[in-house]
Amino acid sequence: MEDIVWYLLSTVALLSAIAVVMIPKPLYSAFALVLHMFMIAGLFAMLDAHFLATAQIIVYAGAIMVLVIFVIMLLSLQGAEERPSLLFSVASFAIVAALARYIVPRLDAAFGSSGTDLAGTVKSVGELLYTKYIFPFEAASVLIMVAIVGAVILSKREKKDAA
Repeated sequence: MEDIVWYLLSTVALLSAIAVVMIPKPLYSAFALVLHMFMIAGLFAMLDAHFLATAQIIVYAGAIMVLVIFVIMLLSLQGAEERPSLLFSVASFAIVAALARYIVPRLDAAFGSSGTDLAGTVKSVGELLYTKYIFPFEAASVLIMVAIVGAVILSKREKKDAA
């Protein structure tokens, strides 16, 4: 039964990730990204990383995606007029698949187990987040803030030009 759920979650995650890239309307693409975040949370839960699954839903599928949808609606983005050609899409998929085939086997060596049974718990994630990974954590928060400020500035500039 676990195998069926795993393959179902991973298939929907893969299809929703492809939909994020292929859907021409930004708002629908953002909704596909929310679905993808929920599927990734389900995969985390199946790996017994319940804290990461909860954080995935609360932080990414909740807070970050609300900001992304807010910025999309603030900028009044419309869908792309021109769709990429089928040849471009197939070539892009082939390149990504080849890179994934090369990279995925090497991930286990790079991110092998740390020798603890606490992987994914609140304590282990907190210790890593606020010690070893404090700079990337803070850099991500500053980057998100700069993106929001930039979106507001772009939105205000377009309204002044239109008036």
